Amino acid sequence: MNRIAAFALVAAICVGVPGTRMLEAPAAAGAESATVHTIDWKDLVPPGYDPDKLLIQYDKDVAKLKDNDPRAERLAEALRKAWESAPVVQALNNKTVRLAGFLVALEGDGKAVSEFLLVPYFGACIHVPPPPSNQIVLVRTGNKPFKINEMFDMVRVTGRLRTESTRNDLASASYVIEATRVEPHTPKQSGR
Repeated sequence: MNRIAAFALVAAICVGVPGTRMLEAPAAAGAESATVHTIDWKDLVPPGYDPDKLLIQYDKDVAKLKDNDPRAERLAEALRKAWESAPVVQALNNKTVRLAGFLVALEGDGKAVSEFLLVPYFGACIHVPPPPSNQIVLVRTGNKPFKINEMFDMVRVTGRLRTESTRNDLASASYVIEATRVEPHTPKQSGR
């Protein structure tokens, strides 16, 4: 599989993550005083935004391009720039949300993390390219590090979400959550 075809596969996986739409739920006892909105990754993508738009433009040619083809390199760079500046859903700014995803540690000692990326699928940000920036959330736990078992634990994060662009060595994120709660998550849990 060439690099451009891999981009298309990653994009399809990233944006096509199934889930529920935004729901209102009561605040966790003592954790938040505001209403907590349980959101899904699709809720972070504005209506009409298509991260695959560039790939669709070149659909007939993408499969024929080799990794070292200058056209493939130009398309990969254009795709990277477009995904780094992916639009956000402004209506979510300063809302208290709950979102489940996979943890990619940024700050910590290997046993606990105080800052991490939350991503929609296993291995995101480790494989190239990372998902669009509106599918990456920077999570800060403040002075309460979250204990981890493995690098890619599935977690559920609750906290205040802000539409704020950040960039690090792994990826660009269009959202930040100041976490009030981080807990292990399995898809079988009710209420997400």
